[in-house]
Amino acid sequence: MMVSPQGAPSRVLVVTNLWPYAADLGYGAFVRAQMESLRAQGVEYDVLFINGRESKWNYLRGIGELRKRLKNGSYDLIHAHFGLSGWVARCQLRLPVVVSFLGDDVLGRPRRDGSITLYGRFLQASSLVLARIVSAVIVKNSQMKRVLRFPSAHVIPNGVDLELFRPMDSLSARRELGLDLSKRFVLFPYDPATPGKRFDVIEAAVGLARKHFPELEILIARGAPAARMPFFMNAADMLVLASMQEGSPNAVKEAMACNLPVIAVDVGDVTQLFGSAEGCYLVPRDAEAIAARIVEACRKGGRSLGREQIARLSIEKVAAQIVDIYRSVLGRV
Repeated sequence: MMVSPQGAPSRVLVVTNLWPYAADLGYGAFVRAQMESLRAQGVEYDVLFINGRESKWNYLRGIGELRKRLKNGSYDLIHAHFGLSGWVARCQLRLPVVVSFLGDDVLGRPRRDGSITLYGRFLQASSLVLARIVSAVIVKNSQMKRVLRFPSAHVIPNGVDLELFRPMDSLSARRELGLDLSKRFVLFPYDPATPGKRFDVIEAAVGLARKHFPELEILIARGAPAARMPFFMNAADMLVLASMQEGSPNAVKEAMACNLPVIAVDVGDVTQLFGSAEGCYLVPRDAEAIAARIVEACRKGGRSLGREQIARLSIEKVAAQIVDIYRSVLGRV
């Protein structure tokens, strides 16, 4: 076992199906940011990216690639992100495996009506088994821990890079993105075609709110690289989240770090993220209720006080928690 002078593992192999790639530079950016934050703790890592979007067969191919990596490289442990990636990581017994479950791998993949798809149920069932045959489990909120029925799971939301996501001049951000300076923007940082994100509810809410503010538009930021997202957060007037389920929504944390007002349903750990921060509103998943808050936010104007509330989840503080888990796992080997 190799460890740095600080006691952290020197080499980690990351196995993940979420990582930025040419077709989507924003995909899994939060996983990369988390792993990069560990470098300051003495951790170096290599990545085995399994592009399950292109083909589910890539998970099987990933097993062969894993064996090749282990033959040619020297690692202390494997950190898998998402349940299916965890199964690839567990197809070896040489190294301990830490799995970060991210959301629908434990909670299931929802339809618009909230019911879980057949594939989502498969993800849930496989994650329940996987959690019991790896060295350590990380989940993003307490609901996931309850559903997983695994009391020793560590609840650690992803941290937010407070240096990258910070308040900046709104007009400058709009000019950077080439946006109309006369518009008001509701930010939607997801793929509108993803049923569980409920773009339909947000679209309906914005349509209702336009009766009061005709200049309202939805600003979609799907696929934007991480370095560009702070411009979207600062160019927008608010972020609205109506998802059927979430783990710990990174977009909410990033928006709060930029002091962008957030209107969100009570999903994942949103209530805990908000605390009592001014400019952060909990709403039912209802177009009229969301529209009312959009109108209120437009009339009030200005920014939120979210950054102070979210500082406890700085990426550096979360990195230290993850390294503590690594140390604990390696101490048992």
